[in-house]
Amino acid sequence: MTKKIYRIQQQNNELFVFEPDKKETIYSSYWFMEFGKTCAEVQDSSKENCCLITKKFEFWKWRMVYYIQEKGVKKSILISQNRRNTIFKLVIDNDIYEIKIHFKKKKSIYKNNKKIAEFDESFTEKDFESTIKFLLLKDESAKIPFIIYTSLLIGENELKSKKIMKSQKQLEKNEDPWS
Repeated sequence: MTKKIYRIQQQNNELFVFEPDKKETIYSSYWFMEFGKTCAEVQDSSKENCCLITKKFEFWKWRMVYYIQEKGVKKSILISQNRRNTIFKLVIDNDIYEIKIHFKKKKSIYKNNKKIAEFDESFTEKDFESTIKFLLLKDESAKIPFIIYTSLLIGENELKSKKIMKSQKQLEKNEDPWS
């Protein structure tokens, strides 16, 4: 099981994914406020918009919901599966994507119950200073995991922002850590 290692850099309200061992951006995203809604746009390497994400909080169910509109494709919904907002689920065609937020600033993405990606925001190696380490199975596309990850970061302005959380025990256990 070989993995590609990408670098994600955050600058205020923008994210950039860099090709392994290169300085080329393969995807980028930025978020903004529009008519009281928080939205994000994802662009590919040719700076063409490929996705629009709208973040909403459903008060009556006490959970976060992200509406994802890909170019030329019907709208998909990334929806929280618990009240702690630590597990999210997205169904695209016949594939079920799930993201789990773990202890030590890590997030895992599963596709049909198989782990395909991991994001490590606490990585401090010299090559990854002030960036996020993004591990992806070699045969998978970075597009959907990046869209899901962007969704969760909508509204955050700094990589090292402090969130108020009662306990790390509220996060999901990382059963298969990659880094």
